[in-house]
Amino acid sequence: MRRLLQFLKKFRDFIIFLLLQVFVLGLFFNSKNYHKATLMNTSSSVVGWFVEKKHNISKHFSLSEANDSLAKENAELRELLPESFYKLQDKVYYVNDTLYEQQYQYIPAAVINSSDNKRDNYFTINKGTKSGVGEGMGVISKDGIVGFIVDASSHYSIVKTLLSENINISVKLKKNNEHWLLKWSGEDNRIAQINGVTRDIDIQEGDEIVSRGNKGIFPEGQLVGTVKELISIDGKPTLNVNIDLAVNFNSAYHVYVVKNFLKDEQAELEGDLMDNE
Repeated sequence: MRRLLQFLKKFRDFIIFLLLQVFVLGLFFNSKNYHKATLMNTSSSVVGWFVEKKHNISKHFSLSEANDSLAKENAELRELLPESFYKLQDKVYYVNDTLYEQQYQYIPAAVINSSDNKRDNYFTINKGTKSGVGEGMGVISKDGIVGFIVDASSHYSIVKTLLSENINISVKLKKNNEHWLLKWSGEDNRIAQINGVTRDIDIQEGDEIVSRGNKGIFPEGQLVGTVKELISIDGKPTLNVNIDLAVNFNSAYHVYVVKNFLKDEQAELEGDLMDNE
């Protein structure tokens, strides 16, 4: 109590001045409608600014949850696309459970680590065996094909991307189904190559290159990229083709792991065929 009295005594002049200033300003703004309105508008603007900033901060922290929810919703929508079903009967023009069987499931995941400037490049994603992810499954994004799973733990998986020298993805020209193997030269992380294209094939700059789907890793028709350049080599009857990849591997974040329910059946049947040859 004694310290409080000493404080008030020490600063009594300032406190009296401050109280008088508040009293005078109160009389002034209450007597003048214009100034009163100006003060209220100014205070409202300040409060509004803080409220807006608070909203933006809250929105930022909830963005991750919203994105995860959206990715899950997109995965469910992908499962409803026609290419996600295996047709059980031919020449049928309507859909019900006896005619179509679910073939592909899409598991949403996020890229938590990546490389795109090495000879062989990999992504780490935040889904593993507990989420149904397994070795050999394809990985796509909203833009196109990313790669495939080469290893998986309980909660994480390693994706070998198209930006790998020894990767061979079966692709085709969308407009006429001519097919080849897609390779990457290791030079440009936006450009892949198709070699050995015969000159009689109708292929032009801007044509879309899509997945062939023959191994069951990816659904047929998934975008890989577009034809960027046709390269003619003197003395050779074929062309080399540069493909502008659809996926920007430097910024890829939301991806989908492709689970093919019929892949093992196909692999077993093809394996038996190889054993008999």
